[in-house]
Amino acid sequence: MTIAETIYELVNQLPEEQAKLVWLFAQFIQQKTQTPTGQRFIPAGTLTSLRGIAKQPGAALTDESLTNNYTDYLIQKYQ
Repeated sequence: MTIAETIYELVNQLPEEQAKLVWLFAQFIQQKTQTPTGQRFIPAGTLTSLRGIAKQPGAALTDESLTNNYTDYLIQKYQ
């Protein structure tokens, strides 16, 4: 008997809700093996609406400018 047949017999004896959990887990494993290593699965459209939300118009800020801005923010917040 193959592993697939053994799993089928076991799942066939489970209540419907538990069988669905096994099915979802199998889909998760399949998806994980199809996704290249180091990449996470992010559903399409999840980040689309966030694109550019943190980007300020104009030239990019320097590290010093970012540090100063954050320091000013913290000073104002905790005074």
